[in-house]
Amino acid sequence: MMDISRESEYYKKATRMEEVDNAVRFDVPVDDKHPFFTDFSHLRGTFEERVLFRALNINPKDLTYNRANNIYNKSLVFLAGMRGSGKTTELAKISAKLHNPDAFFCITCNLDTGLDTNDMEYMDILVFQVERLLTELKDCSIDADEDILQSLENWFSEKVTEVNSAIKREGGFEMEVSAGASGLLRILGFTSRIKANLQGSKENATKIRTVFRTNFTDFSRKLNEFFEHVNMKLREKHLAQEILFIIDGMEKVATSDLRKKIVVDENDRIRQIKANTIFTLPIELMAETQRIAQMNTVLAFPFIKVREKDGSVIQSAMEKFREFVAKRIDAALFDMPETIDQAILYSGGSPRELLRILEYANLHASDEQITREALEKGLKKMAAQTAQYITVEDFLKLKMLSEDNKQGLETAVDASWQALIEQNIVFEYNDGTYKRVNPVVELSGLYKRYVG
Repeated sequence: MMDISRESEYYKKATRMEEVDNAVRFDVPVDDKHPFFTDFSHLRGTFEERVLFRALNINPKDLTYNRANNIYNKSLVFLAGMRGSGKTTELAKISAKLHNPDAFFCITCNLDTGLDTNDMEYMDILVFQVERLLTELKDCSIDADEDILQSLENWFSEKVTEVNSAIKREGGFEMEVSAGASGLLRILGFTSRIKANLQGSKENATKIRTVFRTNFTDFSRKLNEFFEHVNMKLREKHLAQEILFIIDGMEKVATSDLRKKIVVDENDRIRQIKANTIFTLPIELMAETQRIAQMNTVLAFPFIKVREKDGSVIQSAMEKFREFVAKRIDAALFDMPETIDQAILYSGGSPRELLRILEYANLHASDEQITREALEKGLKKMAAQTAQYITVEDFLKLKMLSEDNKQGLETAVDASWQALIEQNIVFEYNDGTYKRVNPVVELSGLYKRYVG
């Protein structure tokens, strides 16, 4: 199932001012069972849930997976969206819908909680996937046939011996192989130790990755055999038709170079793994969409439009965001409904940006309420912080974007725009055909000076 942090259990609606800060935390995702959950379906332009289901070969009507038609056809889907657009929450909802006997056994791998985001390669993610799968199978009391386990165990044992040999030659850390466990627990022991050592010294991690990359063809074959065997066991136990991996948190990998190396440079290896998989795609890699989409499915997951290009307010979106705020903060803690609406409009349709705005407003609030004055002080602070590192050249781009939107025109962008999009200075909607400047940035003195 979706691996949403249990921390979310401790977040409740604020009915007193001292509870607001906890209620607007944006670093703890919620699933569709949480009281904070708000369904923004049908408000994301060209993105539709049923399209994602189709990409996974799920029947949108009854949410069943037709395995007979897809025995050799595993889906690899990249869900691309800006940071703070709500991808994790949406995937939690989708995972809950599809985790059933007629569809998938959903395994979510949150990279920022399971791996070192400052030093990561695709090999690390793949080992993490296997560890997460084995953990979930153990919790469901599912085991595998001995011949399959022995084959995978022998492969891991041989590679660990290779790694140990390489490390010993240089007098470094030795990765020991423990004994005593049986069945899936023994394989889980291998993957857990390998993952732990990948997060240890950089020198040892490099040696482990090198051995796995050198033997990747054989590794992928062993894993594919194991995954297919697990699929069979899941069907026998009437738990699911097949595995679905959800790889989330890629945008939190430390640098754009690391993210590109994983998603783009390792795409051929990713495709060698025969298991249904959803990857969240960092927004700056949308420039690589054409290359990635030649062999995979790429779906855009945009912000929610609260204004059209002509500036008119979209009331259906406003209503949903009012619900979003009301689930977290009691209305009595605001001086008037218009304060909430103003915060929503300045969020630009980003759930996370709205929570940040409310957080800053709360910092300037009195002991009784969040007032319009407190909101404006918070927005002013955010605007100054966001705009201070925008270059003159980038302000010229923002000016062109603003003028194009006033005329109802699309703006042609190139790679030089990616930093503005990645840093949430420019927001994207629909399938990327509609862009606008972050409304908070528009409040800054620098923006007014260079753009007007």
